[in-house]
Amino acid sequence: MAGGFVIKLGGSAITDKSKPYTVRLSILHGIAAEMAEAIARGAEVKGVVVGGGSFGHYVATAYSEEKSPAGEALSSITASMTELALAVHDVLQSHGINTIIYPPHAFCRPRDLKPNCAWHMVSASIELNAIPLVYGDAYPCRGQWCIVSGDELSLEMACSLGAEYVAYLSDVDGILDPRGNLVTSIELGKLGSLKGDSIEGGKGYDVTGGINRKLRVIQANWCSRLKGIWIINGTRLDGRLVRLLVEHRARGTLIAP
Repeated sequence: MAGGFVIKLGGSAITDKSKPYTVRLSILHGIAAEMAEAIARGAEVKGVVVGGGSFGHYVATAYSEEKSPAGEALSSITASMTELALAVHDVLQSHGINTIIYPPHAFCRPRDLKPNCAWHMVSASIELNAIPLVYGDAYPCRGQWCIVSGDELSLEMACSLGAEYVAYLSDVDGILDPRGNLVTSIELGKLGSLKGDSIEGGKGYDVTGGINRKLRVIQANWCSRLKGIWIINGTRLDGRLVRLLVEHRARGTLIAP
């Protein structure tokens, strides 16, 4: 099956963003089961990206509100995301999906909205059927700490590792219009007209700028290889992820060139 996907596990889907350090294990197992079924049916997953949710976002929010030493904040944020990444890794592996965790703070040097990662360092694992797993992370910058988001990583990862699609798994069905109706497709050039919290419905901790920044990230990191970004509800374990990965169709929103 040509192309392949990078899958971004949104923090609002796999964690409870209203409760610090809380993984939604039943949802995560459901996602893993659908991924495993899709892979068995020929789908290709090039990479997995984990959002911060009630781990990284919670810790980063706490340190943003306090005047703590930068090194302490950096240590705590990166540790929290390593913990979440390990939880995701363990669940995926329990379903027969082998991943290898690559900490972005070790091989990415972001510039503006671009993660600027050395993806050649992770590509070899794909040849061994070990799927690279990265996550929203903190890194040293300008004498302080900064955040590289999973949204940014997802697109650059896809463009660099040869995926044609990115799947954002959130806790809403996709982009909603002002009346709350699902927008099933939208052109890349029209993203700038969208306003409000129309993609990600998860409430709680968020230090990456919300929907407006998400849309800027998509526009800044798009590449000619990409055929589309899908936004679907990862909490609806009804086979929609299988259909998306195998048949390239699902209830959700498709952003296309």
